[in-house]
Amino acid sequence: MSRSTLAVIALLAPIFIGTACNRDTTRHFTFDGPEHSAVLYPDAGGPFWTEVGFVANTRDGTIVPLDLRHGTFLGDQFGGPFLRPRVVATGELRQLGQLVAWAPDDRSVVVFAADLHFGVLVEATYIASVEDGEPQPPAVAVSPAVFVDADDSGDSAGLEKIELRRGYTTTEDWVLRFDGEAWRVQGSRSGMQYKEAQPGERFESDNKEVVFTVTGSASAGDELRFSTDSGVVEHDLGGLVLGVQELEGEDLLVAAVWDPVDAQGHLAVFDMLTRSVVGRVRLPSGAQPWRFAADPARGLLYVADAALPSVYQIALDRALPEASLIEELSVPAPVNAIAFLEEPGVEAWDELGYRHLFVAPTDGDRVDVYDLEAERWLDANPLDEVLGGVDLHSPVVGLSSSPGPIRLAQLANHGARVESRVVAVTTFDGSLRMLEGDTGCVAIVTGGPSIVYENSVIQLTFVDKGNPSNPVLSTDSATQRQVVGNACGGVTRGETWTLTYDGTVGAWKVEGNVSGEQAALLYEDRRYVSDDGSISLLILSGTSPTSDGDQYRFSMGDGQLRMSETVRLGGTTATVFELPGPPLVYQYDAGPTGGGWDRDRTKIEALVPVMNGDFAVAVRLQGFSVQHLFE
Repeated sequence: MSRSTLAVIALLAPIFIGTACNRDTTRHFTFDGPEHSAVLYPDAGGPFWTEVGFVANTRDGTIVPLDLRHGTFLGDQFGGPFLRPRVVATGELRQLGQLVAWAPDDRSVVVFAADLHFGVLVEATYIASVEDGEPQPPAVAVSPAVFVDADDSGDSAGLEKIELRRGYTTTEDWVLRFDGEAWRVQGSRSGMQYKEAQPGERFESDNKEVVFTVTGSASAGDELRFSTDSGVVEHDLGGLVLGVQELEGEDLLVAAVWDPVDAQGHLAVFDMLTRSVVGRVRLPSGAQPWRFAADPARGLLYVADAALPSVYQIALDRALPEASLIEELSVPAPVNAIAFLEEPGVEAWDELGYRHLFVAPTDGDRVDVYDLEAERWLDANPLDEVLGGVDLHSPVVGLSSSPGPIRLAQLANHGARVESRVVAVTTFDGSLRMLEGDTGCVAIVTGGPSIVYENSVIQLTFVDKGNPSNPVLSTDSATQRQVVGNACGGVTRGETWTLTYDGTVGAWKVEGNVSGEQAALLYEDRRYVSDDGSISLLILSGTSPTSDGDQYRFSMGDGQLRMSETVRLGGTTATVFELPGPPLVYQYDAGPTGGGWDRDRTKIEALVPVMNGDFAVAVRLQGFSVQHLFE
């Protein structure tokens, strides 16, 4: 059977309603603390013809597959594509971190994830094979129960009617301990169960991992032991696994490994085909690697350090990782998140390209941009005293760069939409924003920062003190704004400004409730720019002189293109992004080709898991709107 045929069958629309439902595929919930995600593209292998997303839950140890193109959970069952997907269970005790989705061939899919609780690399098979056109998850198995007679009393107990469930059962050891009245049940990866097993009664574990009935007699302290196996494998990489990164086009991943005893980190290069470490990359003393970005065209890997103020550029030697070349880039502080972005130049149009590294240091609420060609940091706002990116007013959670350009909301000088590659950024305050690839400025709304309106009333007032005065706050002819904000998103803050005329000096004193009192005075009939360039305005002299104490007050909006909420399915009120996880930008082609359609058929979206909201959204970056809601 051809791969295309398998793909079509694997993603059937819900037209087979009425066929038998498999009871072991429905769950009470889908997300429980979703944080990290990965995408498997169809050209990378596997039985699916479309892009499949995988979202790891930090609180229940499951990995959920998504159909990103159609905005649904993945319909991976021939007889019931309308059912919830068959999730991958790894155990509730795990704290799953970064993950890699990998297809060794056309008929199987495997997910690797960093387990921050047990410090190992978890390998979990999602699709083991394809039978009669239907993807098959791995089989689950159970060992015979072993009774341990703790007091040699001659008691004997056992288990009957044991049931295992795909998507619930994982690989672990189970221990039942009798306390004299009931059996306390504990899984090595599912933890101590809230429910107790009563002799002779059907028992179902808290998350449906196992079902059984205990038979026979027992004394306090006696135990029953058995093991379940769903094909989940743990790989010990010689330390705590903090992060993973797939090497594009190869069956290799790189793991960030930390040895807490020696307080030393290194990189382990792991062969996913042979399931073995092929080599290690030693890092400087005290290094603690944990976040990755890649420049696949040049074979470079960028590694962020969580302990030292450094980013490592590594020319990875695949055959002999120990011989890899390392260059260290000094940054102001340890790094929270990192992303690489390249814009090729267009020689025919005399357009210069760039290679930028986006770095979110832990010493501030900003993202700095390093020009890898010029070997220098960009200054998003030369008028302020800080060398680096704009202030986002909240710590950064994650960064992800777009594979291609999008049309932004703001207009260029010639009136067309600005086109740029972008970096999606999520912050702890519950926001998703975009940074322009060439400048690091926050993408802004059409027109940019401006005086805000409340209930259709502009927040601008003039208070005339003393003799009647009539100065004129001029309207800028280019923007039709009385107060012009900085075109670099993030420079202009959301704040209230007060302009007070000082008759002694014959000028206006300017103060923002966030920016503070400005050093520069505003003289009438001269265009004024605030100290850091956040606002610009012009006050013209009126026919009556301005009096001492006259005031202008206005409230400015920052004009940033920001998303912080969405409307959930069936809801009428907005639900906020309560602690979004790191975004993951992906793209796919949809619609007709040729005749001018090619550019617009490419969809670039960001998958954003929302941890405390227990849902995920797919946001189309061009237009900046929620395309799909998964919950």
